[in-house]
Amino acid sequence: MSGEAVVRRAEARVRRRGGAPAGQHGIAVLLVLACLAVLTPFMASMGLQARVDWQTSINVRDEVTARQIQRGAMQLSLLLFEVQKRVFNQRQFQEMVGTMDITQVAPYLMSAFGTEDGAEGLGAFVGIDTSALSALAISGGSFEYRVTAESGKVNVNCLAVQNNTAKEGGDNPAGRVTEALEALMLPTLYDPYFEEQKSDGQYYTRSDILEAMADYIDEDVYVFNLLHLRSSSSRPETYRYTQLFDPYRERNNRLDTVEELHLVQGVDDDWMAAFGHELTVYGGCKVNLNFASAEQIALVLRHSVSDADKWKTEGENFMLKTIPLANYIVESREFSLFKDLQAFKDLVAQPDQFISPLAALGGDADQPQNLPRIPEGMDVRIDPGSNEDGEQWGGLKEVASVAPETIYRIEIITEVGAIKKRLTAVYDLKFARSQSSGQGAWMYMREE
Repeated sequence: MSGEAVVRRAEARVRRRGGAPAGQHGIAVLLVLACLAVLTPFMASMGLQARVDWQTSINVRDEVTARQIQRGAMQLSLLLFEVQKRVFNQRQFQEMVGTMDITQVAPYLMSAFGTEDGAEGLGAFVGIDTSALSALAISGGSFEYRVTAESGKVNVNCLAVQNNTAKEGGDNPAGRVTEALEALMLPTLYDPYFEEQKSDGQYYTRSDILEAMADYIDEDVYVFNLLHLRSSSSRPETYRYTQLFDPYRERNNRLDTVEELHLVQGVDDDWMAAFGHELTVYGGCKVNLNFASAEQIALVLRHSVSDADKWKTEGENFMLKTIPLANYIVESREFSLFKDLQAFKDLVAQPDQFISPLAALGGDADQPQNLPRIPEGMDVRIDPGSNEDGEQWGGLKEVASVAPETIYRIEIITEVGAIKKRLTAVYDLKFARSQSSGQGAWMYMREE
């Protein structure tokens, strides 16, 4: 046998041993594709879960960081409150500098800690070099600090303080609060709210809500009389709180938080959004003129105005003359608070004598067109009184004060990465601690 034949026979033997049958050449490819089709969803799911876990861990880290920043801001707040008690409230400081409060300076001071460029902004405001304070700013996050005084709001708990001798000239805090709430809801801007059907299918007027609030807070079981500004002695309360799906009873006592007003018949989220920022449950029943809003000051002016200028607070003149004057008072006290009620009376009587429009605008005396329009003043009384004919008149001492603030509400808005948290707390400087010496305690705290 020749060599060529041997080679051909060997090649044929190899082909018979290793060759695949016809029609089976693509099975291996199909098996590979099937395996990939089965494994791909698992791999994608594992990759997605890994990314979710990674982002979750980052969010948890940022949330913990944001919470620690909030706690640090609360500790810094305690330092500010000590400054208020030991510096701003001292008579020597007030005689040298004037009446001041931490609400005027706290946002600027806290900005040095809350943002990286806060120290630079503080230096530009004060006019000094604050580059050394830049190291105090936190890294990896920021926070915004807001502080307000609670004495400048209407205390709804005073609805429980009803004096039966109000007709004889006695003090009736419930009546004053009722008048203040009525005046807050009076503008026609809020008419659509009282004309729409609520979630329970009922319509509630301004009077209905006032009566419901007073009856929910006061201790008696009789309907509050808006005419006499105290509870009546004959008509019992008939509210449907116990007939709801989740029944409850009236508080018949002072509220712990403003949010409890959501339980009052006729009060919903829209009402609280419109008027809740003007209400409080802390402090006394008199509004503090150093921290009151323009609406509150306008009510004080209407209560204590003299007979000669009473027309300026009636009818449409209330919006044309009283409200502009109240807004002017709020602007003028931004850097100088009232030392006493006489200082407030003097400003109200002659508003153009206590601020220089040219200095405020930085304008030129040769440009009189840049001068803002100063509202017309009015004469108000400090002391209430009456005459022999039984005629009575109100005074500032009945409804207002300028006492140093003792209760503050702080709001801390923290941002760390994608996490944004809000903390609201109330601190009372005069609250007596039960477990330690000294005064001051947190009365309320809520995280969102």
